[in-house]
Amino acid sequence: MRKEDCEYYHDDDKIINGESLNLDMTLEQLSNEIKPGETLILDVGNNYFNQNDELYNNLVLKGYEVRKTVRNGRNQLIVRQNIQLL
Repeated sequence: MRKEDCEYYHDDDKIINGESLNLDMTLEQLSNEIKPGETLILDVGNNYFNQNDELYNNLVLKGYEVRKTVRNGRNQLIVRQNIQLL
């Protein structure tokens, strides 16, 4: 998916490095960084250990709107806080 094709993807979005194998710490960092109505890009990278799917599942279960994308060969999750659940 191209950046300009995604309604959630904007030039001013924050990017968080999600390559850490410590999924709990990555999820905590994301929940501390994201604000209502804000979109963050979680850059998972090469996804050698399938952390992309695990992060996706955890974020969806926590009520975030999440889209999987690949940009420049790197796996990314576009994460938006669901305002309706606040």
